[in-house]
Amino acid sequence: MNPQAKENTAHDGWDEYANKRIYQSRGKISIWRAIGFGSFSFFSISMQGLVGAWLLFFYTTFCGLTAAQGASIFLIGRIADAFASLVMGNISDNVYKYKIGRIFGRRHLFILVVTVLMSVLQIPWETLPNEMTKNFNERTKMSTTRMVIAGLGGMLTQFVPAELFKYFSKGSPAPYFWMQVIFSVVTFILIFITYHSTWEHFVTRAEAKKLEDETQVENGSTIKAELKNYFSTFKIKSFRTHMGIYLSSYFATILFSTVFVYFIVFVLGKTTSVSGFLQSLSIISVPVTILAGFAVMKISYRQIYLFGYSLILFSTFIWAFVALDRPSNMMIWLIVGMIFYEIGLYILYFAPWNVFPFIPDLDTLVTGKNRSGLFASVMTFINQISQGLAAVVAGYLLDWAGFRQSTGGAVAQPQSALNMITLIITVGVGGMILLAMFFASRFHLSKKTFKIFATELTRLQEGGSMKDVDPKTKSICEDLTGVKYDSITYWRKNDFAEKQ
Repeated sequence: MNPQAKENTAHDGWDEYANKRIYQSRGKISIWRAIGFGSFSFFSISMQGLVGAWLLFFYTTFCGLTAAQGASIFLIGRIADAFASLVMGNISDNVYKYKIGRIFGRRHLFILVVTVLMSVLQIPWETLPNEMTKNFNERTKMSTTRMVIAGLGGMLTQFVPAELFKYFSKGSPAPYFWMQVIFSVVTFILIFITYHSTWEHFVTRAEAKKLEDETQVENGSTIKAELKNYFSTFKIKSFRTHMGIYLSSYFATILFSTVFVYFIVFVLGKTTSVSGFLQSLSIISVPVTILAGFAVMKISYRQIYLFGYSLILFSTFIWAFVALDRPSNMMIWLIVGMIFYEIGLYILYFAPWNVFPFIPDLDTLVTGKNRSGLFASVMTFINQISQGLAAVVAGYLLDWAGFRQSTGGAVAQPQSALNMITLIITVGVGGMILLAMFFASRFHLSKKTFKIFATELTRLQEGGSMKDVDPKTKSICEDLTGVKYDSITYWRKNDFAEKQ
């Protein structure tokens, strides 16, 4: 190549950015690298914890809003965030087309953005394990570390408020303000740690041209085509089952977090600091998540799901017993129930997000594309709508049962409202967990099946013929994707290339 050609390549406005630090793999994913990635999860879990556990209680006891009005505010926010998440994955996947996306990275660019909507940061971040490594164990390490940090964040979102409630007077709204300030400052720092600890794949000019040509041929550029793209994610069987597990289980957790403070304060007659103490038992999530990270190497996700959900289901029986029997050693029962719930809860948190990085690879076998941002968008969109609806369902049920709002702190509630709170935290939570267990029993992705699948995908990506697949591998690919192997057209080009 002559010197002039080299100069043009070096400053072509595209591939010249490929050597930037955010695109350079720094080798094996160490525990410190995984901690750097996982630091961001403190942001998402702490913000969700503050909102889920305390904001509705604050609205109804200090702002004079009804439970339905307070929950409707959640729904509006969730809907706004949901629609942002729907477009966010597509934007993140395609922002490499612009100079700013190549300079800062199509994932890292949004991690630098000051958060207005959580999905602006969260969806690009969630795609990073898919781009940083293809190794099952390394992805598991990242997901496990992420959930350990999330567990610490969850514990602190309950422990810190409990301490603040002790410091300020019983009827003061000040603890709610200070808890938000504290967590906002901490998470701002941790977001920058994540930014400097991770990397992503650089889309070369040649790759970009190929992707653009394929998109134009298959879909065109209409809104209808974009919607078709979103719905196409449900073509993958494992994703459909995964979403059934994810939505029903998360719906249960929102029901629980929405009414638990009410359950402790109104049904059992305890203080908000007691509620904060009980929820701070989420510190148990740290060893639980670490053990789950090791367990997923040995047993299937299905077994992990069913174990965790069984513990949550058992905790609902404890809540019912405490509410109906009022045992003299109530605090012991509450602590036991909360330990069972928290162990199950963090298995519930761990498994779906540990599974998720592998789902786009299943799609790659069918489409030949890396659409991790798109899958993250769809998953987050449906989750946000579901969580908003769960809070609204709880709020409207409380209002229907005669719940009384206040502007000066907790007030006495009618028996009908107390009964409804108990029903939500037992029958409501338990029913959704049973639904999650049904979906989990039908989920077949595991380390063993993914290893076989990944080997086949790599073989095809390296030019192997679809005709050479062995029957067992073919069966596993069909079971995980829900698509007949012989109906996949993308990899037929390999046979055509061989003939050339």
